[in-house]
This record gives sequence, structure tokens and C-alpha cells, in this order.
Amino acid sequence: MRWILDACTLIYLVKSKLFSDFINVIDYPLVIDTSVYKEVVMDGIANNYPDARIAKSILEEFKIPVISIDTSSEIKRFRDPGETSCFILSREEGVCLTSDDRAYKKFKEAGLKAIRLDTFYFEKWKQKKIDEDQIINILNRLENVNATKPKSIMFFLTKIYPKKEKINND
Repeated sequence: MRWILDACTLIYLVKSKLFSDFINVIDYPLVIDTSVYKEVVMDGIANNYPDARIAKSILEEFKIPVISIDTSSEIKRFRDPGETSCFILSREEGVCLTSDDRAYKKFKEAGLKAIRLDTFYFEKWKQKKIDEDQIINILNRLENVNATKPKSIMFFLTKIYPKKEKINND
């Protein structure tokens, strides 16, 4: 089993400064595809996005493998090579972390393992790998970079604080 990041999720982890925390709570190795690397790092640097250099540095620091995947057989199903590579890698014993609702739905419809970044952290809270303060901080940081939606945060908060919800409804 391994974790696979799509381009948006990698960018969100970098922008929210959660990448090292993410590495500390994953149970399986992490990989990205060359398409994701190209989109985030190479194209990002070419377009002078400051997060691109940070992403490159982080990927090197944590020695994240960048694997080459032939996406030609599935590229029509998705809008870009990065999501396509996540799809293919998920079929090969992986779990894709995606922030794209459309891609997530396609993964699930195909019976593949995929999870949204906010849900990933919520699951880590349920597993007691992060505490209550951490999950709240993480959700706020994800919201600040548009990696989650207020509706999702409200859902998670009702699960984190179920008693407060019941008190407010009385």
C-alpha cells in the first residue's frame, strides 16, 4: 500500500505548511508521478510560483519517490495527466489523496481507494494520531488555502464536538 498525491493536494500541503506533519502521520510510503512533479515543480518554477521551489525542496528533503507512469490509456477519463497517474497508481495498491471532487467521484465509481485531504486528517484524529487542537488547526489551515469547504468543516466539527451540538439543540 502507498499514498499517492495529486498536484492540488501537494500544493495544498505546501501552502498550508502541513507537509512535514503529513509525513509524520502517514502509515504507508508516499509517491508522486512525474506528471504531478512537472505540474507543481517544473511548471511552477517556470511560472515563478514561490510554492514550486518550496515543493521541490520538500520533496527532496523527504526523499519522495517520483515515478513515471504511462497515462495514455486513461488520459481521456480525466482532465490532466496528474489525476490520471493517481488513478493508475491507485489501481496498483495505492490510496490517492485528491482535492478534486470530480476525480474523487471517478475513483470511487471505479472502486478505487481515494480520500480527500480534510477527511484524511479527520481519520487521523479518529485514530488518535492527532489531537483535538491539531485537527482544528489543520482544518483552519486547509480552509485558508481553499483545500476544504466550510460545509465540510462544519461536518467534522459536529463529529469532534458531538455533545456541544446536542446542548445547542436543546
